[in-house]
Amino acid sequence: MDMKKVFLICTLLLLGMQHASAEVDENFYIYLCFGQSNMEGQAQPETVDQSVDPRFQMMACTDFANPARKMGEWYDATPPLVRQWTKIGMADYFGRTMVAALPENVRVGVVDVAIGGVDIKGFMSEEVEAYLKTAESWMKDAFAAYDNDLYKRLVDMAKIAQQSGVIKGILLHQGETNNGQDSWRDKVKTIYDRLLTDLNLKAEDVPLFAGETVNADVGGTCSLHNTVIARLPETIPTAHVVKSNGCPCASDNIHFTVAGYRTMGKRYAYEALKVMGLETKAQADYAWGDDLKKIYQLTSLEPVEDVTLRVGGSKVLTIWGTFADGHRENLTNECSLTSSEFTISGTTVSASAEGQGTVKATYTDFLGTEHELTINVSAASTGPNQVLVLNNPNKGSNQWDNEAIVKLAIPMEAGKNYVIKATMRADDPSDFAIWPRFDASTNRDQWGNSADIQYLATQNLTTQFQEFTWTCAATYTHDVIIFAIGKMGGNIYLDDLSCIEQGGTEEMIANGTFDSDDLSNWSVLSWTRQTMTVAEDETTDIRTAVNGKSSTAAAIYDLQGRRVKSLPAKGLYIIDGRKTVVR
Repeated sequence: MDMKKVFLICTLLLLGMQHASAEVDENFYIYLCFGQSNMEGQAQPETVDQSVDPRFQMMACTDFANPARKMGEWYDATPPLVRQWTKIGMADYFGRTMVAALPENVRVGVVDVAIGGVDIKGFMSEEVEAYLKTAESWMKDAFAAYDNDLYKRLVDMAKIAQQSGVIKGILLHQGETNNGQDSWRDKVKTIYDRLLTDLNLKAEDVPLFAGETVNADVGGTCSLHNTVIARLPETIPTAHVVKSNGCPCASDNIHFTVAGYRTMGKRYAYEALKVMGLETKAQADYAWGDDLKKIYQLTSLEPVEDVTLRVGGSKVLTIWGTFADGHRENLTNECSLTSSEFTISGTTVSASAEGQGTVKATYTDFLGTEHELTINVSAASTGPNQVLVLNNPNKGSNQWDNEAIVKLAIPMEAGKNYVIKATMRADDPSDFAIWPRFDASTNRDQWGNSADIQYLATQNLTTQFQEFTWTCAATYTHDVIIFAIGKMGGNIYLDDLSCIEQGGTEEMIANGTFDSDDLSNWSVLSWTRQTMTVAEDETTDIRTAVNGKSSTAAAIYDLQGRRVKSLPAKGLYIIDGRKTVVR
C-alpha cells in the first residue's frame, strides 16, 4: 500500500476523532454503496444531471484530478460519484430523490466504492490476493486506486463519514459477474455482517438495499441473477430488493441507460423511505429545477387492453406511465389495484366466477398527484388453452446450452420417489432432458452452481404435443427442475407440468397448467437471450409418450382447434377427434 495514502487516511481519522462528538450531525444521513459497473455508473450524464441540491453530498473514496477532489472529503454530489471517469450510476438519483423527500434540515451523503466487472469476493479482503493473480490488467489498475482492498477502503471512508453524520443504510448493486450463483447470498451476508461489526452498527438500524440486474423483460443478459437476489432476504432479514422491471438498458443488455439509472435510483430511494415509514413523496415546498421536476412528474398512466380470463385463471397486470420529460416507467409494483368483481393479489387479477367488471389502478407520483386507470375485465367458464412458450434464439450442440428452470413449491425429499409429467412440442424438435437439482445445496461446482443434481432419461420432441412421464428416485432435496432444451432453436411449448410424490396427491409445481401468466417461479439462461411467455395454444392434436412410446390421447378442443382444459358446460366441441354437442 502507498504509505502516503496510509498516512493521509490515518490523519483524517485522527483529526476527525478529535472533534467527532461536536461535529456529528444526526440529520446527515449517510449511505454506503458498493458493487460493480452499474453501481459505478456507465451512462453519460446529461445537462439535467450536472446540477445537484447541495444537501446531497458525496465523499471522494479516491483522489480525483478532474473534478479536483481529495479522498476522504465531502463534495456536492455532481457526477462522477465513484471515481474519475465514471458516469451516472445507482447513487445519483437515489440521493436526489432522498433530499427532495426528506425535511429541509436533513442532508444525504453517499460513500461509494465500486469497480466494473468485480466478483463479489473482490469485497472480501482475504480473497483479493488470489483473485488479482488471474485478473486482467485493467482490473488490477482499478484495484490499485483503492490500494488493492475495496472492503478496507469502504470501511476507512465510512469511519470518516461517521464523524460527520449517521449511517442509515447500505446500497448494493452487484451480481452480473456472479450471475445465477446461489452462493453469492452467503458472501453478501459475510460482507454485510463485517460492515456492521467494523462500524459498530446494528442491522435493524442499517438495512441493506440490493438492486436487481437488468431485467429479463428488457432482455437482460444477467437477469438469471435476479432469482438469487429475490432470495437475499431469506439470508439477510434486513435486506430489501429493489426491482428493475421495465428499466431500459444499453445495447450490451448488461448496463442501464441514463433513464434506467434514474429510475433505479428513485426505486432505491422509495424503498429506503418506506423502510423509514415515510411517504414516497417530495416535500410540498421543495425547490425543483424545471427539468429535474419533469423526471418525477407523471403525465398519464397508459391504457391497458381489455383482459379476458377463464374462470379459475389469472393474469399479471402491467401498468406503464409516461412522464413529463418523455420517458416511460413500469409502475406496476407502485400502483394500487382494486376491484369489486375480481380477486386482486399483488399485481395479479383472478376470476372465480363468470362475469364482467373492472380493475382500478391508482398511482400517486412523487409530486403527490394521484392518477387513475380503469381496466375492463371479463371471465368465462371456458376459453383457449394456455401454454408456456420458451424461445431459444440460438440452437446449441448440447442440451445444457439452453435451459428453463422451474422452482418447486414443495421440495423433494431424498429417498422418496416422484412422478414428473409434462406435455411438450417444438417447432424445430430434437432431444431434451430434465434434471432435478438441489439449488440450495452448499455443494457447488466450478461455476458456483449446485453440484447436487440428477440426470433423468433423455426424450425426443416432435412438432406435435406429447405427454412425457419420468420417475425420479430423489437422491437430494431437489428444489428445482431443469428443462435442458439446448439442442433446439425457436419455440418449445410446454403444458400440463406436474410433479407429485409417487402414491401422493399434492401438486409440487405451482401454475403447471399455465392458467396464469405469472412466471415468477421460472427462469431461463438470460445470457443466451432466451425468453419465455404464456400464450394461447392452437394445437389440434396430442399424443402420450411414456419411455419414448406414443399413443393418441383423449383431448377436448373448440371449433377453432384450441385445446380446452375441462369439459365445458355447453356448446359444440371436438372430443377425442369427434364433434360432440355438450348440452
